[in-house]
Amino acid sequence: MIRSPAPPPPASPGGRARERLRHRTEPTGSGTAVRLSGEIDPSTVEELESVLAAALSLGDDGASLTLDLSGVSFCDSSGLNALLHARLLAMARHRSLTVVAAGAQVAGLLARTHVGGLLEFPAAPAAPRGDAHVP
Repeated sequence: MIRSPAPPPPASPGGRARERLRHRTEPTGSGTAVRLSGEIDPSTVEELESVLAAALSLGDDGASLTLDLSGVSFCDSSGLNALLHARLLAMARHRSLTVVAAGAQVAGLLARTHVGGLLEFPAAPAAPRGDAHVP
């Protein structure tokens, strides 16, 4: 008997197949690290907010929270807002919140909105323009 393939996941309004948000939280020597993958949009932002709030409740005042967003394939303004809100919560607890890695789409969003510096995300090096050779 030949089985037919499973139907594709429902497409989001933008035409992309939805990818659920996944996370892993681990203690580090100086605080907590959270690795996220999937998509951050209105359908997953509440989960992101819960994950970040829980991670911020771990450890003492002054402990760091590092976020690895390299597995996040999409983030919109709702996700960006959640990250900024988590930063405010971290500051209230005298903690640092740092994005240590991000995929191309998220890195671009952080750069375009000038939020990368607030999240201590290192700016991408400027692309060389033209020929730097001077005769």
